[in-house]
Amino acid sequence: MAHITPNKYRPLYATIYLVLFLSLATLVKLKAPLIASFDTAVQKLLLPITNPSMTDFVDKLTFLGGPEMSLIYCLLLCLIVYLLHDVYNAIWALLTVVGCNLINWIVKNLVARPRPSDRLVEIGGYSFPSGHTFGTALFVLLVFVLFLPHLHNQGIKTLLHVLGVLWIIVIALTRIYLHVHYPTDTIASVLLVGFLFECSLMLSEAYLKKHPEQQHNNA
Repeated sequence: MAHITPNKYRPLYATIYLVLFLSLATLVKLKAPLIASFDTAVQKLLLPITNPSMTDFVDKLTFLGGPEMSLIYCLLLCLIVYLLHDVYNAIWALLTVVGCNLINWIVKNLVARPRPSDRLVEIGGYSFPSGHTFGTALFVLLVFVLFLPHLHNQGIKTLLHVLGVLWIIVIALTRIYLHVHYPTDTIASVLLVGFLFECSLMLSEAYLKKHPEQQHNNA
């Protein structure tokens, strides 16, 4: 496997993600009326389809995007990359997974936003940001970066991009439907993982500039 293609716009992307995330986190921490209004409006959109059968289905579906499952997906991805003799990217991906999840846990405990009181399933912990959405988005981004560039069929690449984005949206919606997260929790997860992922890519680029021999050491 080839190394990740450098992108001069990564610092800009990371900055945009960070500014948007910090703005959202600040509004949530301050309990801004705008946030409450937005969350309530989105939650109301899902009320017409809320029923016991749908809840049971969504509860099973959301399990597939849980933090534990996403961690398993990511670790399997790292193993596949390693078995394909790309040791550098396997280590980079593993460190990215560990580092991103650690920071997400720290942020969740710093913001300490209580979960919605009307949740449809029992769950503990804090609400902001959504761990399910975060883990799913991280896994999808790793697939995008490590595997999609090596596909030559543009149609398949486009399809996988669409399916990846849809999977993130589906998992986010399951959390909102179950009222275990506010809509802004899921948006925050995407912004945070976007920032952290871009930072990880930039660190990798900086390392490879100092150690160009790593470009040829995968055997």
